[in-house]
Amino acid sequence: MVGLAFVKASNKLSMSKKIFIVSGGTGGHIIPARCLATHLAKENCEVMFFGDTKLTNYTKKEDRFPSIIISSSQIKKSPFFLLKAITRISFGILQSFYFCLRFYPQYVVSFGGYATFPMLIAAILTKRKIILHEQNSHLGKVNRIFANFTKKIAISFPETSGISQKNLSKIALTGNPVREEIFALNKLAYTLPKPEEMVIMPDNKMGYDVILASDFYESEKERLKDFFKILIIGGSGGAKIFSEILPKAFFNLGGKYKDDIQIIQQCRSELMEKTFEQYQAFNLNIVIDSFFENMDELIRDSHLIIARAGSSSIFEFCAAKKPMILIPFAAAADNHQEKNARYLEKHGAAIVIKEEDFTINKISEVLKQLIDNPENLQKMSEKSGSLAMLNATKDLKRLCDY
Repeated sequence: MVGLAFVKASNKLSMSKKIFIVSGGTGGHIIPARCLATHLAKENCEVMFFGDTKLTNYTKKEDRFPSIIISSSQIKKSPFFLLKAITRISFGILQSFYFCLRFYPQYVVSFGGYATFPMLIAAILTKRKIILHEQNSHLGKVNRIFANFTKKIAISFPETSGISQKNLSKIALTGNPVREEIFALNKLAYTLPKPEEMVIMPDNKMGYDVILASDFYESEKERLKDFFKILIIGGSGGAKIFSEILPKAFFNLGGKYKDDIQIIQQCRSELMEKTFEQYQAFNLNIVIDSFFENMDELIRDSHLIIARAGSSSIFEFCAAKKPMILIPFAAAADNHQEKNARYLEKHGAAIVIKEEDFTINKISEVLKQLIDNPENLQKMSEKSGSLAMLNATKDLKRLCDY
């Protein structure tokens, strides 16, 4: 229905540049792709955004471009699932072929992920110019498959691996686009609370449901403003290991530290109650939710971020000049999260702890060292900000001008 609606509306559009943007289904793919789509639409380009069903989770009413679902699937070894995947991908190629012939875009810009496969096949068959964008420090599987057919390969990290020798001439270092509301945080100075201004929040005797970020954080902002605020983000999966380790690690800090800390944690919805109860049992100051509408505010107000090492997240943290403790997802394809994290560690912007080393004692030790040495946090903030690539969206747009 979304696609048909655009077909009818598009007849009224001017003959401006037409650009297709296609993305995988995770926030790490979709968010930078949406940044480019929004920028191009403001530049009066005709933009169509393609992806799988997860695309609808990010669609906004104010979007100036249509979001269209294309059939796709991951490839699995099971004969039943393999047949199912081939059927879905084949239908997705037919859908994509129709849109390429119907609207004849000058460029197809792909942000990786299996959901981009059908559109890229159609783009090759219809001889459309292809630009690939790689968010991580290792070229993803789909991007590797199509690297030989592309005009340009935009990369986010200077030290990106997985690129064949014959495709090195196609490389353009652009960085990873970040949302405008995060981009604006780069203008703010990183400041730490003064020890004498720390406040201790009274014991929370209220019920579980009233401490959710959606109805708690805004009303309590002034009272919490002088805490040392630690923002914990588990990514799209919520990072179960964070809920298992961190409550005990914060309690392990002891009263000297934990009374001055405000913890704001994103975790899986099914783990929220159990996680909150652990924090409450340890008398820790906690705001918890499965999703934050005001993520830009939370990033802005934080003094330290504990997170996975997905590219979109860490580029946003760099844009906001935030020090980081990164725990890469061990099962990430090609170990790309650790490679992302090591780049930041190498440049002094983050401390990296592998999952196998992520223990109560280890994280407690790291937290104590950082809190006791605020000058190190200040240096990490400076290094983090220096790695931000604030022109990423504009540089990607320029690739579509050739």
